[in-house]
Amino acid sequence: MSDGAINRTLRALIAVCEEGPQTLTALSGRTGLTPPTLLRMLRLMRDEGFVTQDEDRKWRATMLMWRLGCAVKDSTGTGELAERTLRELVEAIDETVVFAAFEGGWLTYVAQAEPDKPVRAHITLGGRYATLDTMTGHAVMAWLPRNEVDEIVKTQAKRAFSAADRRALYQELVETARIGYACGSGDRWPGVWGAAAPVFDHRGRPVGAVGVSIPTTSVPEHGHAAAEEVARAARRLTERFGGTVPASSLPSAR
Repeated sequence: MSDGAINRTLRALIAVCEEGPQTLTALSGRTGLTPPTLLRMLRLMRDEGFVTQDEDRKWRATMLMWRLGCAVKDSTGTGELAERTLRELVEAIDETVVFAAFEGGWLTYVAQAEPDKPVRAHITLGGRYATLDTMTGHAVMAWLPRNEVDEIVKTQAKRAFSAADRRALYQELVETARIGYACGSGDRWPGVWGAAAPVFDHRGRPVGAVGVSIPTTSVPEHGHAAAEEVARAARRLTERFGGTVPASSLPSAR
């Protein structure tokens, strides 16, 4: 197989995994591949155990993909450390908390802890979300070089960004870096207020963020206190990862 064929096959596999069970026609529309080409790829992946076709003719990923994802999570060591940190955090603030890993300009939610109460937010683990749309994403962007922030805006913005919009975003990110966390209602989950703080690696580069999600249309009464707890939890997780928190006076998105 040529590199082009490999790339197309991987694109098809990603579509099956991320979008759930789909017909050949739906997958063709999502991937831009013709049905005959796509069918050959799906049959190859089926023979190798990556996908299967249900009785209703829809293609879906097998549990092999789940096992591989869990293996990746375990091999990085992030899962156990993040889950311990989140358990501590949910005990302190009694709200849904998450750890979102940052990679390639996007976020993947890899760990979550929920309080034992009837009204709470719920985040689907394993989901891939736009960095621009979430508070966890803004917490990360505050520590990225400006050219990386611009690339995120270019690839993820759902509307045209004016010069004024860009200046406002830069100012928000500088303030986020100054106080240590982002907070507000993101575009991804209307009706949910959130706060998030970055987690860093040994080079002081953000690798993700710890966040809290609270079902409300306004700033909750305990919002500031919850945000401060989130920031402390993010610092603990940075230390557990062997990372280094940069000086707050040097936000790279300034």
